[in-house]
Amino acid sequence: MAVAWPKPKRETAEEVTLSRVDWERLRALAKDLDDIAVVRSAEAEDAAFAAALPHDEVAREITFPLAIIKAELDGAHPVKAWRDYRVLTQQALAERAGVVRELIAQIEGRRKQGSVETMDRLARALGVPIDSLIERS
Repeated sequence: MAVAWPKPKRETAEEVTLSRVDWERLRALAKDLDDIAVVRSAEAEDAAFAAALPHDEVAREITFPLAIIKAELDGAHPVKAWRDYRVLTQQALAERAGVVRELIAQIEGRRKQGSVETMDRLARALGVPIDSLIERS
């Protein structure tokens, strides 16, 4: 990325005088560089975390897509939010997870919580960590 350096208003061996506009641009650029450094550091931490996971865990999603967060904020059960995000019907998810469709309907409708085994099967079928399917009060 090429940066257009500001033209000093006055320059001596010890000082450089810039216009206010140029000064503010440099400050904004410095802030952007700080933000980029923070993002790169977080990406490195994520990569280190993923590398430390057992091999079968690495493929699972670590972040939550905005669509999932919005769906849950709108009242959707996490299983439904992920199922919709993956574009699966209840029947398709049931077949992948080895459970009956009615159980998924009951979980999504909050009539049943689902056993740990059931939630694990659903999580594996959706490709997400089991805790992403647990509702928080």
